[in-house]
Amino acid sequence: MAVYRSDQAQLTFGVEAAQGADPEMIEGTAGSAATAINLAAGFAAGSRSIIVDSTSGFVVGDFIRIGTVHTTASQTINEHEVRRVEIIDGSTTFVLDRPTAFFHGNDSEVKEITAIGGDATRNDQGKMITWMPGVYETVDTPDPEMSHEGRRFLGTASKRNWSVSYPGQQTLTGSVSGIILLNGWPLRFPLGSVVTTPSAVSGTNTLAAATKKGDLYITLANSDGLAAGDLLNIDDGSTDVSEVRRLVAKPVNSSDVWKVNAPLQFDHAISVSVAEVDAGATFTHSIKEKIDLDTVSWHVHMKESSETAARNFDRRYVGGMIGSATIAAEEGGMVTMGWDTVNFLNMAHNQANQLTVGASSLYTGASVTANMPRYAVMQSIDSDDIGPSAYGASGTPGANDGTGYPNTQPYYFSQGLVKFFGTEFARVRSFSISIANGEEPRYYLGRQGARARGPYEIREGPREYSMSATLVLPDATVDSAATAANSAQTGALELFRQLLLEGDFGGSTATTARTGFTASLRFDRGTDDYIIIDIPGSTTAGTPTAATNQLNSQGIFINTAPHGLTTDNPFQVDADMMFRGLQITIKDSEPVYP
Repeated sequence: MAVYRSDQAQLTFGVEAAQGADPEMIEGTAGSAATAINLAAGFAAGSRSIIVDSTSGFVVGDFIRIGTVHTTASQTINEHEVRRVEIIDGSTTFVLDRPTAFFHGNDSEVKEITAIGGDATRNDQGKMITWMPGVYETVDTPDPEMSHEGRRFLGTASKRNWSVSYPGQQTLTGSVSGIILLNGWPLRFPLGSVVTTPSAVSGTNTLAAATKKGDLYITLANSDGLAAGDLLNIDDGSTDVSEVRRLVAKPVNSSDVWKVNAPLQFDHAISVSVAEVDAGATFTHSIKEKIDLDTVSWHVHMKESSETAARNFDRRYVGGMIGSATIAAEEGGMVTMGWDTVNFLNMAHNQANQLTVGASSLYTGASVTANMPRYAVMQSIDSDDIGPSAYGASGTPGANDGTGYPNTQPYYFSQGLVKFFGTEFARVRSFSISIANGEEPRYYLGRQGARARGPYEIREGPREYSMSATLVLPDATVDSAATAANSAQTGALELFRQLLLEGDFGGSTATTARTGFTASLRFDRGTDDYIIIDIPGSTTAGTPTAATNQLNSQGIFINTAPHGLTTDNPFQVDADMMFRGLQITIKDSEPVYP
């Protein structure tokens, strides 16, 4: 008998250009309203409703494709996506089940669709939620947590019991713990953005048209010498928005328009510099704090044991903000990360119908026979889709468009180097860095889909960092050498001294009083292959910026470091610390970061 098994399931993620806007391009089969209507205005990614020329012929529950499928030279090259109509407001407005993932210009085509349909290979190329966070074993899926509220009416029939139950607020919270890092992909989301700089580029090119965050197509000033598979560094002169994307293919009969293998992370102005990445280059990825965090979509794909495709169980969670996360390692182990708390706005799934729901469903007469709330026309993310999009030998992606599971080695604790007070502490037994974004789901007055009472948006709150570490004290003999120049901070009792000083070194100037101290954690995986975490930050990876007493520039402060008497020998201390900021720098051979 076929059963659903956890080892027949996979979690992938993708980055959203706007909160709740899961990125995917589907063509769809045109339905009865095959004559296209058009957008009456341009709409940015993240739009929850769209204004069209006419809503005539459409009903609530219809699935619509926004944007043109480019198959001939006469058609506009743009992104397209599918959404469900949840509310029709008058004769011009569709309220959608999920925000749009792409920008759509004025007069963009809108069509009713009846199924995924269209060209299977092109649909497969449109899958974007294909990134693997690392090696994981368990996932707490953010299926809606329902609240049902019993209400009591005054009357003799209730007899102290509630009279009727009404559905209330919904929350969608999940987590992935113990992710073994194979690259730095999951590290940026609780922090901010990632800026990528290749070690070697060549050629001179520019963007011939401005691009928006989330775009999949770019227009170059010229395509001389370029081919599918080439890597481009966009905005390569910038230290804030430089990113690398791979050219996947040219649309039909286009001269300088290219599709890239992952949505753009940043807006880019017209005429910014673009360079081709040289073969064999390595890549430096700087993860920096941002006020507004990018959100992610999760896709959970499950097969039953006979692997019958018709029984695939797919769920997609949108608008996920990594609220709290942990980076940790301990002796004998590997560097891991946990997405500890992730709040989501909504979800979609592939379970179209439930047999006991009758013809009075809200979606009677819709383009797809589907009576279940949150059902969506969406694609499965199969094992052959994993990774950023690839390209075929002819320059056109094949049906299996993923580059595969990450095959790099993990980062080991034994290959790490930790510096406190500017000095290496070789006897660090474990550490754990916690990041908390103080996020808060907000339930505003607003129109959402049928039975969708989840958050309207999620907002970041105050950011908090903390670190705990188990430290074996250095050799006591070092203290005699440190007496004459205690600033060397190499003594076995220096940690105890730092606890009492509270980061205040009694200087007479504004920059030498209560400063705290710095730390750097480095994990090497090979030549030019490492992760460096600098606290409180750095302009040169591995050399934290000096902590000062100025606003926004202090370092680490010790909360607790009890020098208790235990059976541990040599003597060890469990220290708990707080700090105000960090920066992560990764160098590897992975060109494209989501």
